[in-house]
Amino acid sequence: MKSKKKEIKRLEKELKFAKEKYEKNNDEKLILANLLANINSELEESLYNEKRFIASVSHELRTPMTSILGYGELLSDTPLTSRQKRYLESIRHSSHYLLSLINDLLDVAKFADKRIELNPKIADLYDIVIESTNLIRSKIAQGVELHVHVPTLEYKIKVDDKRLKQILINLLSNAAKFTKEGSIECSVESVQDYNYNQVEILINIKDTGIGIPPQYAKKLFLPFSSTDTTQGTGLGLFISQELAHLMHGEITYKALEGGGTQFSMRILVEKSIQKEIGKGLIEKDILMCSREDAFVDSIAMELQSIGMENFEHYIINQNDISSILIDVLPHAKKYDMLILDVDICKENTPHIAKMFKLIHPNIQLFAWMTDDVLVDMSIFDMVLSKPLAYQQFILELEHFSFENDDKNLYIPNYSGLKILLVDDVEMNRIYEVEMFNNFFNITCDVASNGLVALEMAKKNRYDAIFMDMRMPVMNGQESTQQIREFDKVTPIICMSANVYKEDKIEAQEAGMNAFIEKPLEKSDIEQQLLKLINHKSIYQNEFLTSQLIELSLTHLRENFDEHTVLNLFDMGMASIEDSITRIMEHLPSTPNEILIDNFHALKGILLNLGLLELAEQANSLQVSVKEGTIKEKSILIKSLLSTLNQLLENR
Repeated sequence: MKSKKKEIKRLEKELKFAKEKYEKNNDEKLILANLLANINSELEESLYNEKRFIASVSHELRTPMTSILGYGELLSDTPLTSRQKRYLESIRHSSHYLLSLINDLLDVAKFADKRIELNPKIADLYDIVIESTNLIRSKIAQGVELHVHVPTLEYKIKVDDKRLKQILINLLSNAAKFTKEGSIECSVESVQDYNYNQVEILINIKDTGIGIPPQYAKKLFLPFSSTDTTQGTGLGLFISQELAHLMHGEITYKALEGGGTQFSMRILVEKSIQKEIGKGLIEKDILMCSREDAFVDSIAMELQSIGMENFEHYIINQNDISSILIDVLPHAKKYDMLILDVDICKENTPHIAKMFKLIHPNIQLFAWMTDDVLVDMSIFDMVLSKPLAYQQFILELEHFSFENDDKNLYIPNYSGLKILLVDDVEMNRIYEVEMFNNFFNITCDVASNGLVALEMAKKNRYDAIFMDMRMPVMNGQESTQQIREFDKVTPIICMSANVYKEDKIEAQEAGMNAFIEKPLEKSDIEQQLLKLINHKSIYQNEFLTSQLIELSLTHLRENFDEHTVLNLFDMGMASIEDSITRIMEHLPSTPNEILIDNFHALKGILLNLGLLELAEQANSLQVSVKEGTIKEKSILIKSLLSTLNQLLENR
């Protein structure tokens, strides 16, 4: 009996000990859980603060870039000599380079948060490579040659052209930085079919520079790692490699025998529409006056291959410039375009051009010249610099022709618009007022913060308000929210140097209708103004594209299962993309029958997708072609295509 009592006491003692231990462990777990919760909260706050810090720094750096790039654009619209144009281009290129460094810092933050998304568009590989190499020419040391080799593809590609340019510019900038003599080569080595609708593109960038020491080679693609500790952020190669991975490719490096480096980039892209270089010139009569040259022969052969028979080459001798006036000038009215070789005509070039202009005021004049020729080029519509690949030469003429004919369709009158500009930075306000006045003939009201804008919106009726986001006293978000309490109609366009997705969502939720990133560009402003002047009936909220998508999906779900709905939607989007491309390629010189077919096809696609309002706009354009009034509908064309492009980007 005593032994049982003893055993019970022992067990009670052990039970008490176990209970105390359990309670202690439980308390420790609670303490640990509370500690972890606090740590997690602090980490989240730290990450949020880091993002806000990066966004704030980006905002402060991007804001003055609006004035720098903006005044450069305003200056480019004034009469300048050839030398002044070169200086201005160098300033603009350097400014864009500075902006790219700012964007690099943002990209690193976005990669860390996995918030980088590609925006594929239809683009020309040739244009992408040429534009990228042109942007770094000013950085190349004197005496270093730049060689560019790009095959002429029979089709365009679907790729995020801005991101691909970013990769190329990063690689080329490195080559320019470390190459003081010799050459730099940018070459599209191969374009090979990969699968049904994809191709693999290999681009090599070689240089004869100082090379990369072996100890740096292994960490080339790490962030903040640079072979040059005296300059650069060490982000370019890291960002380029990450972007290449997003394009299902990679960048590799190897040292070249005898010195120098080679970076090779492989990416996968989709094939897009077929193309024919020079098709937009097929109805033009072109005269080119130059010495006998294989370059001109290549141009003639390329144009003849697409059926163009109206390209003439008048061969001139440097010792007999007057022959142009005797042999060609009497027939000046026959030609739409005249191209003069300035290296042959020299100081006589502007005089010859003036003679042609007197006889044929509507003739388009082009100067073809090396940069060191000091001749006044103000009479010319466009200056083409040597050296230039013959395909690019044709593309430049074609692009100018399209832009000029497009302007002749209808010149929109923006002067009747009443605009309120809201920006707290005085220098930016001055530039923005100048831009609206110089480019669009609009005299704007201005406000220095959201509170002033709010009071002005109460007293005046505006066609649109261009609103900065971050401002003292009252920011753009709060100002918009209060304006929306009494005005739910006036379009409010956000102008912001904050470019995170969350910033765009905040703008949308506040009641803003569109978002323009700073630094502001003329084309972005014009896109918004075009929507306004077309009776304001087709002003589309940039954020409402998601509603158009949902409208289409709802329409399709009424008749099909989810799997079929998604397939039909994707097919519809692809068809819209093809229709847009055909319309853009064929405007404005295509016979009416083809345009009628293009708009009819687009109308059918939109009807099938349940987008009735957009289908009605396509039908209106089809009718206008039939009635011969399409030239009066250029605003509607631009607005419809803009809306559809936004739809494609946000699908």
